[in-house]
Amino acid sequence: MNNLKINRNLKLPYYYQLYKNIAEGIENNQFAAGEKLSSEIELCDSFGVSRITVRQALKELELNGYIIRERGKGTFVRKKIETHSLQKVSSIVDELRSEGVKTLNKILVYEVVSPDERMVKVLELESNEKILFVKRLVLAFGEPLYITKAYFPYSVTGKIKRKVLTESSFTRIVTEILNLKLIHTKRILEADVPDKEISELLDLKKSDKRVVNYLQTFWTISHFERSRIIYFEEYFNSSKGKFIFEKDY
Repeated sequence: MNNLKINRNLKLPYYYQLYKNIAEGIENNQFAAGEKLSSEIELCDSFGVSRITVRQALKELELNGYIIRERGKGTFVRKKIETHSLQKVSSIVDELRSEGVKTLNKILVYEVVSPDERMVKVLELESNEKILFVKRLVLAFGEPLYITKAYFPYSVTGKIKRKVLTESSFTRIVTEILNLKLIHTKRILEADVPDKEISELLDLKKSDKRVVNYLQTFWTISHFERSRIIYFEEYFNSSKGKFIFEKDY
């Protein structure tokens, strides 16, 4: 951090300058993922600022997903979790694994149920049709990253084995294991305020952003020459990763 400085001639607050310096250093790979940063006292001495200034800068860095602070251990550069998969059909889990990120799928709910009125409309179900409902928590680097609620027409998929749901991405299950033809996909991403259950599952701290990324995905598949819908709802802890929209023109 020796080359990072506070410009006292600027009207920008010192805490913001410190935040920008460290954030840009992380983005430019001057600090490695998982690297331990200097202590608050060391940062005060290095930049000639107060502890209040340092704490405010670190708070902003944590809120924006640059660092993680562990009580009794120190402050560390957060390991990067990025995926371009919102632009493609591929699974987020598959994207992360291809980049060397170890993920773990934890099945929270796995049951065949009668759908509510909303899901009957979303999945375009006929009367008395059942659905397979799966709620899955995905962890990356040992920490909760996102939750998926998956809604499958039971007449299409049957009762998918729990082991398959634990080990495979939903994309692989549908397109390879069940060998269903995917003919259209639509994704809607928006901000959402999490309820108590989602906050607890994602291990949202008071210092985390109180808004999650809420992603709805609609898959249209071909099943016995009929179009059927598979629907997913996903909740992402925005402070632990980011998603990149990318398209060639």
